Amino acid sequence: MAYLEKEARNLVVEAGRRLKREGLIARTWGNLSARISDGQFVVTPSGLDYDAMGPEDLVKVQISDCSYEGERKPSSEKGIHADAYRLKPEVDFVIHTHQEQASVYGILGEFLETGGGFPALGSLVPCAEYGLPSTKRLRQAVADQLEWYPEASAVLLRNHGALCMGKDYGEAFQVARELERACGGRLSELLKGRIPEAGRMAGLGKSQRRGNRFCLLLNGERRIYDLGARPEELPLAAAIHGAIYRNSDACYVAGETAPAVSAFCSLGDPLPPYLDDLAQIAGISVRFSGASPEGVQKALRGRNAVFVRGRGALCTGKTADDVAAVRMILRKGCEAGLLANVWNEGREECLPLGEADACLQRLIYRKKYSKKKERR
Repeated sequence: MAYLEKEARNLVVEAGRRLKREGLIARTWGNLSARISDGQFVVTPSGLDYDAMGPEDLVKVQISDCSYEGERKPSSEKGIHADAYRLKPEVDFVIHTHQEQASVYGILGEFLETGGGFPALGSLVPCAEYGLPSTKRLRQAVADQLEWYPEASAVLLRNHGALCMGKDYGEAFQVARELERACGGRLSELLKGRIPEAGRMAGLGKSQRRGNRFCLLLNGERRIYDLGARPEELPLAAAIHGAIYRNSDACYVAGETAPAVSAFCSLGDPLPPYLDDLAQIAGISVRFSGASPEGVQKALRGRNAVFVRGRGALCTGKTADDVAAVRMILRKGCEAGLLANVWNEGREECLPLGEADACLQRLIYRKKYSKKKERR
């Protein structure tokens, strides 16, 4: 039974904040909606952070043709939500997430057989073939799975994320949580012994730039350095941070030595984009560099993350929030890279995004989303 519009708006806003708190959604990634009649639903708008969103910001959309009311634009994935409501009359709440475990498992393109024990999720989660976000190809790929597997309450979106559905807010939320646990259990089996329990590399610290100086925090010690100093006059970590600031518009740099990042860095290989948000936010690949200012600066060109031999990774951004996003995506991307390496040992090859798709998504993100964020 559809929600009253006021209740639907309040529940969608509440769900967005709750999903963000529990790590199933970050920043403006993903989207949520609720059915308000046989022919309409309300959905989150495009590019608005969940913490800043109010009930009045949601957009009313027609299920039949995705037309909408008002000046604010609905999520670009409104078509996927419309198809969920059209093809599954029992569904009144839909969540599209980029949650970590489901996103990583989804790069395989495999269906997830849960083996029971997940009452809201069911026994099988199909996987839709990859399509660029917001495209007819992606929408059709998801609709196909909804039609072929009408009992499924979730769909994995290859190289992208997941779609979770329920008869109400509580059930849709439970589906998302169960999907994360089920995918996490399967990943633990596949990656057993590949990821250490703790990061094992000595990182390069974190820093913030202000004008011609930057403050570096490393091993509990905080020091301020001048960007005019020559690299040979500085400790290695400070010289590397300084080189990044002199050759980019970054105002924040942070090291990352999480277990998955350390494990992937140990391989000594660049990380291709098995997940589309890695291509968007970190770069079309994450390159590998020796521990030198010149090498790190060169490997970072056109990117926001780099592996440094024996030191984990460095992530950059204009704001602290930007750096946090890059670090989060890099951890997820490294886990995906490790999974692909395991899967490719004697199995059908697991491929990353094509170069054209990766370049296009990086371009769109930098020209559109990041500009929109700066204007807010």
